Amino acid sequence: MPKKRKRQTITTSDAIERIDRMVPILYRNVVNAIRIEATLEAGNEVVGSMSDKGFSGAGAYNAIKQSLGYDLAMHLARLYDIGSRRRHPNTSDVASIPLLVRLLRQKRCQDALKARARDWVPGDRWAAPMYERDCEEALRRASGSYSATFSGKYGRSGLKTLKEFRDTFMAHSLLNDTGANPRYNHLFRLTDAARDFVEQARLAATGTNSSLLRQEKAFRHEAVRFWSKALLGADRDFELDFELDV
Repeated sequence: MPKKRKRQTITTSDAIERIDRMVPILYRNVVNAIRIEATLEAGNEVVGSMSDKGFSGAGAYNAIKQSLGYDLAMHLARLYDIGSRRRHPNTSDVASIPLLVRLLRQKRCQDALKARARDWVPGDRWAAPMYERDCEEALRRASGSYSATFSGKYGRSGLKTLKEFRDTFMAHSLLNDTGANPRYNHLFRLTDAARDFVEQARLAATGTNSSLLRQEKAFRHEAVRFWSKALLGADRDFELDFELDV
């Protein structure tokens, strides 16, 4: 008869401490991921507008594009890492979206975060109930956005392909390489899902309300300027065709 696993419990204060340590790490990873995504999308769009796609240096562009894709896949593999199955999540040293959402969905953590949110602006007792509601709504949206990650054409299949790609190619060079190779649609879909989750999780945990979508648009605007100049020698005129409302 297999030995029953010992239950690993932590206090609410320890759980909140884990949340506080995870959130900034995930935020940095997501910002890097959306910057890479924006750079890839802009490059593909600029190249797609070119009449001659066999231009001099196309091989170098393809190498850069492939490297960016691998880098994005690595960021996403970290963000969606479920941790080792041999180690209980409460003792894991991994900071990832699945491990964070596990804590954010616990009632004791939600109650603690909402109570803490009342002091987002110390001494403002009149606005305290509003801050508590904002935290509660952010928790609800974070949970919903994580659930939505698994829906749609590229959600669950994208996570499965990403894990196989990470295990057999990026982290190791295994003999039983499955040939898994995430498509851009997989990577971009998972990046957007991570962006939406982390933005709401950060708001719930810290009270910081910053738009990652606005940052993504700024990154994309910058990337279009670079690719249009590097590949077309264009500057202001071409840039305006792609300008986004940042």
